[in-house]
Amino acid sequence: MLPFFTLALAYPFLSATFSFSAQEDSAKNLSVLSYNTRVFNVYDHLNKNFDSSKKMIEWVCNDNADVKCFQEYYNDRKSPIFKTTQKLGRDKGYYHFVKPVVINHIGAEFGLAIFSKYPIVDKGVIDLQMESTNSAIFADIKVDEDTFRVINVHLQSLSISEDDLEFNSNSKENYKNLFTKIKEGYLNRDRQLENIEIYLKDSPYKTIVCGDLNDTPYSYVYFRLKKYLNNAFEEAGSGFGFTYNGKLFFLRIDNQFFSDDLEATNFETKKEVKFSDHFPIKVYYKLED
Repeated sequence: MLPFFTLALAYPFLSATFSFSAQEDSAKNLSVLSYNTRVFNVYDHLNKNFDSSKKMIEWVCNDNADVKCFQEYYNDRKSPIFKTTQKLGRDKGYYHFVKPVVINHIGAEFGLAIFSKYPIVDKGVIDLQMESTNSAIFADIKVDEDTFRVINVHLQSLSISEDDLEFNSNSKENYKNLFTKIKEGYLNRDRQLENIEIYLKDSPYKTIVCGDLNDTPYSYVYFRLKKYLNNAFEEAGSGFGFTYNGKLFFLRIDNQFFSDDLEATNFETKKEVKFSDHFPIKVYYKLED
């Protein structure tokens, strides 16, 4: 009985770690892409001659998802390379809602964005009530006779670099700072989620939450979201579904959650798309016939 009891206790963590879910094709579905684009690698140290920026923007423009949610989005309408809202929106025929969190000295926008092949009938900003560059937005999208609420979130980062985890002569001080960052990150994400929960409780529509949680599947934030919604990877993914593209490759911090009145039929982690420090994730949701 002891092994059985232990497995029963561990099941929520096992299902959050590894998915055995069978994936199926749906003739009629809604595809949703979520991607932390790391400001399309606009900074010089991230790429040479903006080569990776051009390739990433080309990839997101050519992806055929019905809905595209971006975190760490960047748009500069004066730049031939980075006028991403025009390239993703008008040029591709997508409706869009772009919410800048920061506008820099040249007028370029940093923030969140939602693009949709279907009309956006309502939209808004979810006030996280914190002085932070992290944010959340929503768009109500009308698909035929149905309406979906898509919430795009980017929660508080731990601000931990991979170098913070390396041993060196200052390791003791580094680890002290590391645990301080972890504690502050947990507390901030908890407060941010409280404001997002209001939109989950009051949503009149089928709801999909996309984004970068900056937290693991074993966290308090993850399990609080699962009180309201199902996790797409757990329901329709396979394997481990790691989404971080870096030394800490074993992290799954990008997610999609969905309400009970929807069904996820397929979950994909686009590991072949290596432009950002996150992999895109794409989920197919079954629509009623």
